[in-house]
Amino acid sequence: MTQPVAGDYDARWGYRHFDAERYERRRYGGWGRRLNLRLTERAIARGLDGVPRGGLILDAPCGTGILSAFLRRQGYRVIGADISPAMLEVAQRRGAALGNVRADLENPPCRAGSVDAVVSSRFMMHLPPDVRPRVLRTLAELTSGPVVATMCHPYTWKSFQRGVRRALGGNPKRSPRLTRRELEEEAARAGLRLERVIPVMPLLSEVWVVVLRALPRTS
Repeated sequence: MTQPVAGDYDARWGYRHFDAERYERRRYGGWGRRLNLRLTERAIARGLDGVPRGGLILDAPCGTGILSAFLRRQGYRVIGADISPAMLEVAQRRGAALGNVRADLENPPCRAGSVDAVVSSRFMMHLPPDVRPRVLRTLAELTSGPVVATMCHPYTWKSFQRGVRRALGGNPKRSPRLTRRELEEEAARAGLRLERVIPVMPLLSEVWVVVLRALPRTS
């Protein structure tokens, strides 16, 4: 596996040498992006319905810890995990989690069934389609509860506009998107059940918050 150019993102390596604080300002700065963050947080909180307050949540990858801080305000105990040292340095300074560990999510940072839920935001769509089910299954094995993750879907005004431009001979940006059926099929390949899909902002946001749970193993 090759390491990316410094500052580039790779789902396996993360951001290794870059200004994590600048990343956070760019990703969440401005009223529009802050609004999207708040709506995403609200959808994640809905996805955690049934997880008792005081429960232990794995935030993976935790990035700069901004979501860990939200989860803590909701009354959860949080462990953050990320593969990027730069991200973890900022998350550690934020101090929202009980602890932050460096980990590759294909090699879990905790024992099976040791947390009450796993939250994974802004990560899954970076993974290749053949890797994503395996990572989802690995995360699901860590928890006695749900995996609450963000996924990107095509049911937006932006996707419609891109489709029109392609039909007219243009070459708009192509980004991975999962239809509801594709998401269900991918969950099934991971041995998971898709329990719930929560739109962040119908038609305007391409983000879904999805709730997944491991299917009982058959003997």
